[in-house]
Amino acid sequence: MSNKIMLFIGCLLLAFGLHAQDDVPILLTKSDKKVKYAPGQGEKFSKVSAVKSLDAGGVLKLSRKSSARLYCNGSFKELEGKGEYTIADLFQDELKYTPMGFSNTFNGMLMAAIGGPRGSDTTSSSSGWGNKKFEIAGETPIGRTTANQSITFRWRSREVLPAYEFVIGDESGKVVHAATVNEKKYALELGSLGLNTGKKYFWKVQAPGGEGASSGKYSFTIADEGEQAAAMEGLQEEEAYKKADPLIRKLMEAASLEEAEFYYAAGQAYEEATKMSDKGDLPKNMREAFSRRRQN
Repeated sequence: MSNKIMLFIGCLLLAFGLHAQDDVPILLTKSDKKVKYAPGQGEKFSKVSAVKSLDAGGVLKLSRKSSARLYCNGSFKELEGKGEYTIADLFQDELKYTPMGFSNTFNGMLMAAIGGPRGSDTTSSSSGWGNKKFEIAGETPIGRTTANQSITFRWRSREVLPAYEFVIGDESGKVVHAATVNEKKYALELGSLGLNTGKKYFWKVQAPGGEGASSGKYSFTIADEGEQAAAMEGLQEEEAYKKADPLIRKLMEAASLEEAEFYYAAGQAYEEATKMSDKGDLPKNMREAFSRRRQN
C-alpha cells in the first residue's frame, strides 16, 4: 500500500476520532461552598451546583474554601481553592477524541438528555407503542428481563374503560397469563408464571372479552440472570465508574442496563437516580430521554 493511501486512511480515521467540543458532554458532578459559572469568557457569573451540564467555553469561579468536581469523556477533574478555571483548559485531551466502549455510550445518553448535537434519541422499541391505530398504548418498556422480575405494567387509553384485560402470550399465541383489572396498571411477579429462559413473550391490553379497544403487542425476552449481572460487572470494572459520585454511578448503571437491553431494570435505575437528586435537571432529563428512545 502506498504512503499516500496510508496517509489518507490515517487522516480519515483521525477525522472520525475527533469531536467538536460542543459534542462532548461536560458535567459538574459535585460542588461545595461558593461555586460560580459563566458560559463564556467575559460573561456574567452566577451560582451553580451539581449536577449541571457545562459548556466547553465556560469558566468556573471558586472561592477560597470551595471545591468542585467535573466529568468529561470518562475523566474526572478536582478543583479546590480560589481561582477561575476555564473548562476547555481542564479537559484539553478529553475534548479531542471519541472514547471507546462504555464512555462513548454514556456520552451519547448524556447528550440526548442535555439536548446537544447527539441528542436525537433515534433508538426505537418493539412494535405497537404509540401506534395510532390502537386505542390503548403501553408505557412500560421491558426488553430483556429475568424470569423472577417483578414488573408493574402501565398503559394509557384514549377512553377510560370500566375494566381492562391484561394478557401475556408466548410466540405460538398461547395465553400464559390473563387478568382483568380496573386500573391502567398491573403489578405482576413473573416468577409465578414459569416462563422459560431464552424465550420471547408478548403482553397486550384490551377491553374485556377482546372486543373493542385494544393495544398492540409488546415483546419481551426472558434472559439468564447471569446476563444482567454481567452488564453490571463490566461497568464496575470501568475506571470512570470506580471514581464516580453515587448519583453519576446510578446514571451509569441505568445506561449500562439500557445498552444491554434490560429496559425495565434501566427504567428503575433512572427513576432511582431522579430521586437521589433535588438539584439540577440532568437525572430527570436522562429518564425522559430514555422514555423517548423506547418509543416509536
